[in-house]
Amino acid sequence: AESKLRDADRKKDEFLATLAHELRNPLAPIRSGLQLMQLIGVSAPIEKVRSMMERQLLQLARLVDDLLDISRLTSGKLELRMERVQLQDVITAALETSRPMIDQQGHELTVSLPDDPIFVEGDPIRLAQVVSNLLNNSAKYTNHGGQIRVSVLCDSKEVVLTVLDNGIGIPAPMLERVFGMFTQVDRTLEKTTGGLGIGLSLVKGLVHMHGGTIS
Repeated sequence: AESKLRDADRKKDEFLATLAHELRNPLAPIRSGLQLMQLIGVSAPIEKVRSMMERQLLQLARLVDDLLDISRLTSGKLELRMERVQLQDVITAALETSRPMIDQQGHELTVSLPDDPIFVEGDPIRLAQVVSNLLNNSAKYTNHGGQIRVSVLCDSKEVVLTVLDNGIGIPAPMLERVFGMFTQVDRTLEKTTGGLGIGLSLVKGLVHMHGGTIS
């Protein structure tokens, strides 16, 4: 029975990796076509549709990237490129990624960082991915015109980064389960907002690979 479970788990990982690669291949030419339409100029009604298509394409690309990363993570093939990074730069990069979704939802974003530079050992791209995934979750599960706050506290031993919002929240029984793969608090909501239930699982995996914790 254990052997069958391991085999099924391996096939699931292989399926995720194959699915992500196959989905990713057509995205690049579609995005290039949309960008070409923008360059040559189109009428206002067509530009409105083109812009909508580009936003949805970016959302799809993020989902596919998450699928690729989670398959690498579960198979042990995801590698970190560790270096000395300034945490403020990581947060700036994450905000650049998440700002369009936050603005689209009309949220008010507040960022509170220490004046002195904070340096950590980590992979800057993966750390930014952690923060942007948390920000995207806040933007997604907060009603239009909500509030999102990013803050950082630091002492001699550790850095604590908090993403706080006034959204729908997470029921107490789900607080630990939300970090499991494919876990969704409200599947009805997921159908309207889009999501695979792997974002927080990916975040937890990346944080643990850095020797950190998340709650």
